[in-house]
Amino acid sequence: MLGTRFTKTLLGAAVVGALSLGLTACGSSGSGGSAGDSGSSSTAAAKGGKRSIDTAFGAVEVPAEAKRVIALGDTSLDTALALGVTPVGTSSSRGGTTAPAYLKADSIPLVATVKEPNLEAILKATPDLILASSGIEKSQYDKLSAVAPTIVPKAGDWREVLAVYGDALGHKADLAAKLDALDKRAAKAGEGKSGSAVVMRWMPNGPIVMNTTNMPGDLLKKAGAGTMPIADGLGAQPHSDPLSLENLNKADADRVFVATLNAEGEKALETARKQEAFTRLKAVGTNQLMGVDGQVWSSSSGPIAAEKVVEDIEKAFGAK
Repeated sequence: MLGTRFTKTLLGAAVVGALSLGLTACGSSGSGGSAGDSGSSSTAAAKGGKRSIDTAFGAVEVPAEAKRVIALGDTSLDTALALGVTPVGTSSSRGGTTAPAYLKADSIPLVATVKEPNLEAILKATPDLILASSGIEKSQYDKLSAVAPTIVPKAGDWREVLAVYGDALGHKADLAAKLDALDKRAAKAGEGKSGSAVVMRWMPNGPIVMNTTNMPGDLLKKAGAGTMPIADGLGAQPHSDPLSLENLNKADADRVFVATLNAEGEKALETARKQEAFTRLKAVGTNQLMGVDGQVWSSSSGPIAAEKVVEDIEKAFGAK
């Protein structure tokens, strides 16, 4: 990997190479798959058919129809694939060594881990657009944007993050239509149902409760599910601190969705299932505790993951 392990001299040479290929943030036109959309709210530039996208690092000009997209992160990859765009590079999933399994994207080359992009691999992929995750460091952004226009959404509501990716890809209206359809399915699933719901991810050191503003929590609210104080009071944090089994009653909702991300978390969950504090949960007694895919429910928030969450909600709520 490049990044901190490469010298400044080598990195400088790589960026010069990128500039000579016309891959700078102000340079080439061209997205991995289809791209036009009449519903885009971005500003068209006077020349070259470029559009300006508002990002965490200011306005970024992107090609009208990018042809070689790199998607760094589960959510950007999910969004691109949902909109018919196949990236030329992506990153490994959180806690994994491949792209998220639910996306069936093994054929897309890996050019980054969750924590660090491989600038050499990214340069070789000759992207004309890079979709990066919210919250990346400015130093990483500077390196990526020297290769191609780089879109980093402002941290915030998951729908707003997706809208930025959709806009950059030229499919903002298509994305909005997909999410609207999922909202309607979630609302229909919850018709005539009542009770609270909570989403937990079981870690090796115990369960964490996911914020109700995350994609699954938001869709559960669309289905009419009530929330729990521990999930409501997290502010901008994506999840709570790990709970001890003694404090598991703080997540004692009518319906509990439990996710794991790795074998260690799964083993810890299986051990916890034998403990009295776990078996006392209301959802255990009423058979309303549901195991779900951790990559879908606690890592990604793209349209494909959202559809899978809605499918799980429909099953849990007995929707037909």
